Amino acid sequence: MLMASAYRTRPSLFLAAAALSAAFLAGCDDPASRDGMDNSMMQAPPPEVVGAQQAVNSPDIPTIDPQTMQRAEIEKVLGDGPYCQYRYTAESPPVLAASNAAKNERYRAVMKIHGRLVELSADQNPGYENLNKGLAFTAQGLEMKVFPDGEGQAESAKPGERVATELHFSLEQGLSIGYLGWYECQAQ
Repeated sequence: MLMASAYRTRPSLFLAAAALSAAFLAGCDDPASRDGMDNSMMQAPPPEVVGAQQAVNSPDIPTIDPQTMQRAEIEKVLGDGPYCQYRYTAESPPVLAASNAAKNERYRAVMKIHGRLVELSADQNPGYENLNKGLAFTAQGLEMKVFPDGEGQAESAKPGERVATELHFSLEQGLSIGYLGWYECQAQ
């Protein structure tokens, strides 16, 4: 007479538990890895536009980095016209965007800190023609400067062409940091 063994089901239970654990852990993806996705699964509320002081209000100033922005966030401040943008990498979303159109003799730009949009202003057009002199964008207590990372590249750049640049980000509270990246202006 053959009897069913209790040991025969244990490997099946073990495999089922392992598969369930793997499926559970696969759902625990890092949300930051989806930062560059156009259609993320979960929609966060749109960021609000605040002043620079309110955006950087943090007990840990050295950990502040400009955050990437989606097109809708940029358009919330600059409108839907052409703009220039600074990116950490050639394909990453921009962390700084500046309008090519003057408003009341000033040019506007936008960045994001701690999930909040900050409007910046500049005295000169943010196009390639002024990049060799350095572009400065400011708000109360905050400054972003963009310089070419090489000589002569910016003057010969055509719309849509990426130029290797440096971004210097500084806060009145004592933070000053630089990044290497890419600057690109859209055709008007």
